[in-house]
Amino acid sequence: MLNKSRERGPALLTFDEALERVISEASHHKLSSEGVSLDAACGRVLAAALAAPGDQPACDNSAMDGYCIRHSDAASARPEAPITLPVAGEAMAGRPLAALPDMNAAYIATGGMLPENADTVVKIEDVSVSADGKSVTFSSIPPVGTYIRRQGKDVRAGDIVLPAGESLSPFAIGTVASLGRMVIPVTRQPRIALMTSGDEIVMPFDEPKPWQVRNANSYALASLIRESGGVPVDFGIVRDCPKRAMAVLRDAFSTCDLIVTCGGVSMGKKDPFIAAFRELGVDIRVHGVAIRPGKPFFFGLFEGKPLFGLPGNQASCVVTFEIFARPFIRRVLGDRCPDRLLMRLSPTLPLVNHTGRDHFMRARLTVDPANDGRPCADVFQQQDSHLLTSLIGANLLVRHPGSLESAGTDTLLECRLTS
Repeated sequence: MLNKSRERGPALLTFDEALERVISEASHHKLSSEGVSLDAACGRVLAAALAAPGDQPACDNSAMDGYCIRHSDAASARPEAPITLPVAGEAMAGRPLAALPDMNAAYIATGGMLPENADTVVKIEDVSVSADGKSVTFSSIPPVGTYIRRQGKDVRAGDIVLPAGESLSPFAIGTVASLGRMVIPVTRQPRIALMTSGDEIVMPFDEPKPWQVRNANSYALASLIRESGGVPVDFGIVRDCPKRAMAVLRDAFSTCDLIVTCGGVSMGKKDPFIAAFRELGVDIRVHGVAIRPGKPFFFGLFEGKPLFGLPGNQASCVVTFEIFARPFIRRVLGDRCPDRLLMRLSPTLPLVNHTGRDHFMRARLTVDPANDGRPCADVFQQQDSHLLTSLIGANLLVRHPGSLESAGTDTLLECRLTS
């Protein structure tokens, strides 16, 4: 068995310590707001609360197709002694009937405004209408107020409908439209510089030599940045030259809100980014975390702007973005629910962790038919940090603590839903 203290090393932070250092910095980097049209607002974060300009519904209206009456006019109706009332007109959605005369009924459509003097709606299935449609017979009457949507039942004028920090889902967009708002205040999307390093990196359209690797990380990270609410600005591939890395970093810092680098943050002789960070005098907050994958993860500040240095191995890059960069970005955006959903699930197979580091394992949320269909984590067999295919189909990260060498199928582990 490995010595855990040696495996972790004196310079490594625990995951929780590193995350706290990253998250605590987010409050210092709030973004300004901007107005966007309603049709471009889905997925954005609301910068100010939205209040209802009026009551919703704006009037009492019918919840059913049927006939509206004054309850007292037909309260005594029984199957053996039905009551027939003349039909005074129609209250259609969009074409109201101003008032209902005494001892009359009126046809009313779903959403139709309740006429003055009416206080109850009887479903169309529960009445008998004459052949000429001029009278309607009731064999029973529901309680007064039945099938009426009351004015202001949803919201009252001035009520806060959506709070600041709400991430605007398609459902929220519909709600905003119902308020009559066509331009709404949202948090400005951060411009996030993206760059990757390595003399061995070529573009996806290139035919790589055996010692070369196609650049998959930039495309994966750009997609993650967009999904997180940022705007990726790709600064391309930085070759293994610290001076070149410094020049690209200075350019990125001058034009973007924060930086995400990929690769070049380990202790290799030619790792360009870590050498450039030191030369630039980056304020190092995190460098090295007791996690797998992603041990070399870096976080710091340069001239007040945040800098994330992600490892170059594909799974390490994506996992460290997910557990560190994404929650930071969501907080910078002002999202009132910035974190992924955490749940405690048991794995579908026994797990072993002798590294002394928290292992974030790619997995899929599933159900166990042998255990009453309860949700569980189907942990993937392949977990090597260089395997990008180990991410395909994953929607969970299962945290196997370094302090827990073995976890059985009855062990509950913290699981992070990633999509």
